[in-house]
Amino acid sequence: MKKYDLAKIMKRAWSLVKTAGFTISDGLRAAWKEAKEVAEKIKNVVIEHFESYNKRRYGTPWVCVMTETGKYDFSKNVGTYTGIEGDDGDLVVFEPVIGQVYGWGQKDYRGNNTIKKFVKWTGSKFENCDKLGNNK
Repeated sequence: MKKYDLAKIMKRAWSLVKTAGFTISDGLRAAWKEAKEVAEKIKNVVIEHFESYNKRRYGTPWVCVMTETGKYDFSKNVGTYTGIEGDDGDLVVFEPVIGQVYGWGQKDYRGNNTIKKFVKWTGSKFENCDKLGNNK
């Protein structure tokens, strides 16, 4: 699993060598420190943006963690929908965990348009996967 963009770290290290007069060792050390600080600062991340919807037909978008066996676990409050019921908004995850699989979706009470999707946090973005975390 890729946690950091190694190319960006190396480019940053070389720019520190060229502009700030660092040795390559010191430049790499500083670039890695910056990359780790950026990864730790990620607090809230948007999974999906929803346009306004008919609240009589569709439920409020939801997000939860998935267990290792692929079951939904709603016992932890891991995110929220930022819009008021029926209005547009973002589905947000609070402090995503690297490698954690999240399930999200929106219920369609009348038809076959219910959304159920799964994503895994890589440290910088969400990647689509199945409910066990295997990449599609």
